[in-house]
Amino acid sequence: MEIAVIGITPVGCTVASLLGEAGFDVTIIGPPEKAERITRGGLTVRQVWDGSTITAHVRAASRLERTPEITVFAARTQETLQAATDAAPFASGSTIATIQYGTKTEQIVAKVIPRDNIVTCVLTLGATCYSPGDVTLNFKGHMVVGPAYGAPDWRVEQVKEVMERAFVTSKVEKIAHYNCTRLLLNLPYCIPAIIGEKVQQAFSDPDIARVAVLLLKEGTRVIEEAEVHIAPLPDFNEATLKALLAEPLSQAAVHFGEITMNMSRIPCQGPILGSIEQGEPSEIDYQNGEMVNIADVLGYPTPLNSLMVKLVHRVETTGRFVGKKEFLNLISSI
Repeated sequence: MEIAVIGITPVGCTVASLLGEAGFDVTIIGPPEKAERITRGGLTVRQVWDGSTITAHVRAASRLERTPEITVFAARTQETLQAATDAAPFASGSTIATIQYGTKTEQIVAKVIPRDNIVTCVLTLGATCYSPGDVTLNFKGHMVVGPAYGAPDWRVEQVKEVMERAFVTSKVEKIAHYNCTRLLLNLPYCIPAIIGEKVQQAFSDPDIARVAVLLLKEGTRVIEEAEVHIAPLPDFNEATLKALLAEPLSQAAVHFGEITMNMSRIPCQGPILGSIEQGEPSEIDYQNGEMVNIADVLGYPTPLNSLMVKLVHRVETTGRFVGKKEFLNLISSI
């Protein structure tokens, strides 16, 4: 089966490599300079938990030139519209799989590609990519797939059968609930990007971890206000989140820090800090910013997430991280 992966990103490189290792005919599509680097150096994924290295045969190209059976969109959200527009002449004839952390990718792709071709994939993954094609995979979680709009069941099954060759994969009906759950769980990852520390280092400080818990509390209230259920991702226990948020704040902060310390044996960047360290625009507007947008429609205040968006943009603009003391002072002023 021929598969095209759009997006030379940590997620795109990981998916392309794992599917290539599984025996599929995979081409990864991205900017010419990144595609050329993969062509020269190959595509490698180093799995932290067992020390193994995957080096898969995957072609790299700067554009899609024929119609694959499945086109996977794994570009950064802000780059997805242009990527979908460029790929549409060929991708429109294939099954589309969008892989995302938030809620927008399939909506963006549907602007230029038939929406009933689109299957949404929600993936829990910890991947870092310091150079194109060189991925450190901190943890490989699970994937759920479901119809974004009116995709027929055969398309959903097609995507599931492919993805379960690389990930533990489940098919679900109400994929929007899983999108919102993934969006909620990503809210704290803006903090390492603001203070300039890796995830484990940042949240080992109970004062910083308190802010992470407050972001989750604010996001949970928005999701409840929108009458969206927190869906149980296969490797995420909803009861654990509810128990965490019900604890006294100081105790919840300590527990949150312990959870993040157990994520990986090596420090993780998180998606927002990863983009900043690569000198690329982050997805903050589609992460915490999207939670703010949902709340605005409901007329619900989200002062903490709104501040996070402003602070990440400040770091992007100035090139300077915010000191912990200033960061905590800003939080206390809300």
